[in-house]
Amino acid sequence: MDLTPEYIKKNLEKIGDKAARDMLKQWIINSDDSNLRLNALNLYSLIDDQKQFRFLEQLFLSDENFNIRTISGNIIRDKYSHYKKFVPLLEFTINNVNDIDQKLFAVELLNLRDTKKTRKIIKDYLKKTIKLSIKSRLNDFSEDILNFDLDVSIPPKILEICFNFILYFYYINVCGFSVTLRGDLIILLNCEGSRLESIAEIKGFSRLFKLEHLILQRNNIQKICGLNHLRQLKTLNLSQNRIIQIDNLNKLITLQELNLSSNRIKKIENLNIVELKKLSLDRNLITEIENLDNLANLEHLNLSYNNVSKLKNLSRLNRLKSLYLSLNQIETISGLEKLKNLTTLYLNGNQISNICGLDSLGNLKVLSLSNNLITRIMNIERLDNLIKLELSNNKIDSLNGLETLLNLQELFVDKNCIKNLEGIGNLKRLIILFLENNNIKEFKLSYIDSLTNLNFILLNQNPLTPESWDLYQKRTRYP
Repeated sequence: MDLTPEYIKKNLEKIGDKAARDMLKQWIINSDDSNLRLNALNLYSLIDDQKQFRFLEQLFLSDENFNIRTISGNIIRDKYSHYKKFVPLLEFTINNVNDIDQKLFAVELLNLRDTKKTRKIIKDYLKKTIKLSIKSRLNDFSEDILNFDLDVSIPPKILEICFNFILYFYYINVCGFSVTLRGDLIILLNCEGSRLESIAEIKGFSRLFKLEHLILQRNNIQKICGLNHLRQLKTLNLSQNRIIQIDNLNKLITLQELNLSSNRIKKIENLNIVELKKLSLDRNLITEIENLDNLANLEHLNLSYNNVSKLKNLSRLNRLKSLYLSLNQIETISGLEKLKNLTTLYLNGNQISNICGLDSLGNLKVLSLSNNLITRIMNIERLDNLIKLELSNNKIDSLNGLETLLNLQELFVDKNCIKNLEGIGNLKRLIILFLENNNIKEFKLSYIDSLTNLNFILLNQNPLTPESWDLYQKRTRYP
């Protein structure tokens, strides 16, 4: 019968602890199956006789499996802290082992031992790290980090600074991450483009309790997890990854900005983050706007480049200022009536044929409806705060409908079917006018004389008469 770790566990009483330990050690040392090795070591930890320090020490220092090293370290911590070689092992670890998790683990255990000798080991290690590090960065740290009294326990605040200090230099010098400190603690960690498969791959990450900004853009992360300790996080950027589900964010109670653009998300869900102000979900696979009711403080929402076909479930976002829904499948503008604070609305690249549903958006300043199927400028007369209007690449044949937009400064109506400049005489604050690729034949300076602020007018690729072309060139050359 094959004496596997599972068999040994079930028949431990019959086999006996000593024989079981010997068999399990053989599994741990000789097996090529990592799961079997881990099972064997976990069982071994339950029957350890506190006489196997050398065996566990070797696993802790040199095993190729990180999980084996971690479990071995935990066994040493729990059962061999009284052993005379315990402190020398920890001292060797922080000074000679390259794995940062093991170094931090050793510092933690030295601090738990809490003797003058162990405090000195920690202090000497920090001094050595400083000496080997780039001197110009030393000003980032306060003097307290090396001035703690060896006669008393290291204060928790100083110990936290020590962990952040060690991680700071590791992230900068080994990982190539961008890191920002405030008051000796890491508040920003940028791991962009680091080929991470999971957040758990960031060594020492679970110790960054004061992190406020985390950038994980352009990696290969598939699942959101391991963030629950970040109770001060304000910004999280997980764009350009492989995430398929929004999950495990509810503990991030201080989060204000969440960027999940360019992933593989199909559904808006699990967003109970009251403080969130900015949410980016563009370039995903979302088909429906839903589950946003808990985001009472949301000010900016980006759902561009998705498969949304209907504007709905937005009425409770009373503080929303910017809404981006470009390049979706929307046919009708609706469901925006209660968004009184909206100042920016992007709906370009949809299938909208009629301008409607905007009457209540009196604070709107930027409206983009380019690349749709619109034939007539209409139903925007109440948008008297509008500064920028984009209607490029539609089927509009007239500029009528703009008369009340007295604050308009930028107008983009290129790539349409417009035949003349009638309808813009009241736009006295207009600065930019794009009319390229239309059907305008005649241009006279009298058409724009009232537009005293106009600096740029583009009429290229229109069938202008020679006289009109000459006048246009003079006007554009000498604005």
